[in-house]
Amino acid sequence: MIDIIQTYGLQLLIGLYPNGPLGGLAATLILALSGLLLALPTGMLLALALIAPWRWLNRAVQLFVFYMRSVPLLVQLLWAYFLVPLLFGPSAPLMLTVILTLALFNGAYLSQAIVAGIRALPRGQYEAAHALGLGHGATLRLVIIPQAMRNVTPSIIAQLVLLIKETSLGSVIGVHEMSEGFMNLSDTLGNRSAEIFILLGISYFLLCYPLILLGRYLERRFANPGKTVKVTGKPVEVTAVA
Repeated sequence: MIDIIQTYGLQLLIGLYPNGPLGGLAATLILALSGLLLALPTGMLLALALIAPWRWLNRAVQLFVFYMRSVPLLVQLLWAYFLVPLLFGPSAPLMLTVILTLALFNGAYLSQAIVAGIRALPRGQYEAAHALGLGHGATLRLVIIPQAMRNVTPSIIAQLVLLIKETSLGSVIGVHEMSEGFMNLSDTLGNRSAEIFILLGISYFLLCYPLILLGRYLERRFANPGKTVKVTGKPVEVTAVA
């Protein structure tokens, strides 16, 4: 396997770029990070719509979220493969199709996590903000959402892990991400397919495992809000009160 890395390592990292499409590990990271950056505001907008005081808006957004969570990502990607060229023209890059699909799909999941984070906050947070003269929008923007996003951070990390793995579906429509690069190499070196796919599994593991550890660390950290400060030279445990 070492000789495969030495010979084809650059191809697996960036694909055929600059003489061909960007691919490999670089394309996977671009798809995952771009998908997450778009999924976060999408999830936030959906979450705000879900907790809005207008029932018709709640029902419409709930239907959209249920659809995105019920239909497999592969099916949605195939729909986007035909729909995106109609919206952005036939020259729309395939990576754009994958990014938009990942953003909507993961935004639906993140919206549920954000709503749960908002509803987990004590009711006194709303009442205190209203007592200070803040309206509904200002209360959400200045008091509720910052606290909710702190609690939802581990879920965002977990969603990024899922996003990295979901980028492999881009190979179905011809995006030259990491899985596609390894499969093309397997076709080239047909007698070494087992080694190549072992390397593919190791690559995903190296990408995802540190993020899993980070998510677990943040989850433990946020579950224990106590801080240790020094008073007259002695450590004193101070527990935050919501």
